[in-house]
Amino acid sequence: MGFFDLNVPYMEGRRSEKSIANKSSRKNARLKFVVKAMEMGYTGVAYNRLMKGIMSDSDRCTISLFPLSSLLKAAPNLSTSVKFHREILGVPSNSPFRQYTRLTVAVETPRQADALNSGNPVLKSYDLVAVRPLNQLAFDRACKDSEVDIIAIDFSQRLPFRLKLPLVKAAMERGIYFEIVYSHLISDVQARRQLISNAKVRPFIFNLQNFVDCFYGECACEECIKELVFFFIRFRCGNLFYIFG
Repeated sequence: MGFFDLNVPYMEGRRSEKSIANKSSRKNARLKFVVKAMEMGYTGVAYNRLMKGIMSDSDRCTISLFPLSSLLKAAPNLSTSVKFHREILGVPSNSPFRQYTRLTVAVETPRQADALNSGNPVLKSYDLVAVRPLNQLAFDRACKDSEVDIIAIDFSQRLPFRLKLPLVKAAMERGIYFEIVYSHLISDVQARRQLISNAKVRPFIFNLQNFVDCFYGECACEECIKELVFFFIRFRCGNLFYIFG
């Protein structure tokens, strides 16, 4: 058994990003995040690029993975910390640390949904593909026929679609996982109220078998990196269910 963070934000490749200095700063922040994840016992991460709009060939994966030398240079005592935390988590110390690439596509229109097919070469350039539905049509298509690995849902906001359990079950039967983003629930009181006030959330969560929890969402700031130190990985899901009541 291992612990993975499949939603490490990748923002160096944003189309609007012009400054080389900003790109370097964002890459450095991502490196620190990954090092901290390794120190806390994670066995893998996925660098997630969020895409909005119409997909084109320029959206092919260009995400760079960090060589082991970069990780060790950023944290000289990394191996000692990794061994300590993996022993606590019951993870074999010799388990390799894996890095994956991920594309999350925000879908609102039928044309965007049509792009999520098995023959799309852009999707094939990533290890993981996720969809973030923005309306009922997008959610229905994601569950029924979109060729994705993950359906990402942010429960800290009012959902723009209904969670139809037959569709959820159909998605799980196709091997799709549901990712629940809850980073805002820790720091935003209003976001917690929005979630708890939604009476349909509990049966949805507790009926899920293909479940991925996601704490950090789209934030990769220094505060989040520091917060990871205090966020004990093994009880993430337990704490999430405690929030749900």
